[in-house]
Amino acid sequence: MSLRRRLSGVVPGELLEKVPSSLEIIGSRSGAVAIIEIPPELENYKFAIAKAVAEANKHVRAVLRRVGGRAGEYRLYNYEVLLEGPTEVIHKEHGYYIKVDPTKVFFSSRDQTDRLDVASRVGEGERVLYLFAGVAPYAVAIAKLAKPRLIVAVELNPWGFKYMVDNFRLNKIKNAVAIHGDVAVVAPLLRRKFDRVLLTLPLGAYKYLPAALECLEKSGVIHFYHLGKEEDPFGEAEGIVTQICPHCQVVGRRVVRDYAPGVYKVRLDIYKP
Repeated sequence: MSLRRRLSGVVPGELLEKVPSSLEIIGSRSGAVAIIEIPPELENYKFAIAKAVAEANKHVRAVLRRVGGRAGEYRLYNYEVLLEGPTEVIHKEHGYYIKVDPTKVFFSSRDQTDRLDVASRVGEGERVLYLFAGVAPYAVAIAKLAKPRLIVAVELNPWGFKYMVDNFRLNKIKNAVAIHGDVAVVAPLLRRKFDRVLLTLPLGAYKYLPAALECLEKSGVIHFYHLGKEEDPFGEAEGIVTQICPHCQVVGRRVVRDYAPGVYKVRLDIYKP
């Protein structure tokens, strides 16, 4: 039963269309947290909406309302707790596990298809650098689904670093190194050591694209993430690449998912010859 049908008779009919048709659930059957965006018009019904979410998803233990965009040093969302419960969960996807608390570090379950796609492109024996790694979901996917020689993941948020280490242990990953530090400081220390670099942060990652290119040993691939408007999703990202690395080739383009109304999170696969 849809959320709107569950709330019929609780939320006035003229407001039912404002009830969100989708939400994000992070976790598994052993426990999950639901994240939902509720418009101001439904302020008086937010707790009823949270109750309906939990009733529709029996494994949900907590319901959070996302408030505003990502902000602060660690680029986190603010949340209003609508249904109290544990927010640290273990999320399962594609046969591996991600331990995370979305109130402490950014994580999106909606990126899992993109993680699968990136992992499928990693060649055997590659050395992979993962900048702005968070809890390192891409590193876990690559380690479990490909055969890299080494993965180095860098994250500044201490909670992200903690969960990154936990996730490497949880998934029995032996060929990954977790670094707690600022990308601006760490990346110059890793010059010319990698075959592939991930820049998964869509907000401001372009500032670090020159440093990421320097981390490639010679030739190699950068997975560069950016935001693009619906009418031309890749235009701005491609303009940045052309300006920073005119001799590089864009060998892949992917719309990862919706980010905001009329805005997409996109990925360019850049080959540096």
